[in-house]
Amino acid sequence: MAPSRLKKAIGRVKDQTRIGLAKVGGTTSLSDLDVAIVKATRHEEQPADERYIREIICITSYSRAYIIACINTLSRRLNKTKSWTVALKTLLLIHRLLNEGDPTYQQEIFFSTRRGTRILNLSDFRDTSRYRSWDFSAFVRTYALYLDEKLEYNIQDRRGEKTKT
Repeated sequence: MAPSRLKKAIGRVKDQTRIGLAKVGGTTSLSDLDVAIVKATRHEEQPADERYIREIICITSYSRAYIIACINTLSRRLNKTKSWTVALKTLLLIHRLLNEGDPTYQQEIFFSTRRGTRILNLSDFRDTSRYRSWDFSAFVRTYALYLDEKLEYNIQDRRGEKTKT
């Protein structure tokens, strides 16, 4: 097997293991959420399936607790991965959740950052699996910085509107 094929096979095994563990443990809704997140951020170099993103938005529309669980899962996924594909898909999912999900996402991600969990701080992210990965890693770091700045701007803008009224 070529190194890239081996990496892809290992990525698939990791994804299947995470899905299996999510199905075995936890409550049904939380395990469904974990499974949907893993499926939306797989190691495959293809766009995420829209149905998993919709499922995540639907599951987390029930309560703030599900949103917090979603953010914690996304944070773990970002902090553990060395794959630019998984990191980019996770950031794209976060972007979609910030735009289309409950407004609580913005608050929770912003305040989790204030509590010390830097979800969008990927300044140390490096994918060293292939020679082209350096460019992808740089893009992932830049995109994470963009999302962090955009989130901060949106929160500050909301605070400004509240003080005006």
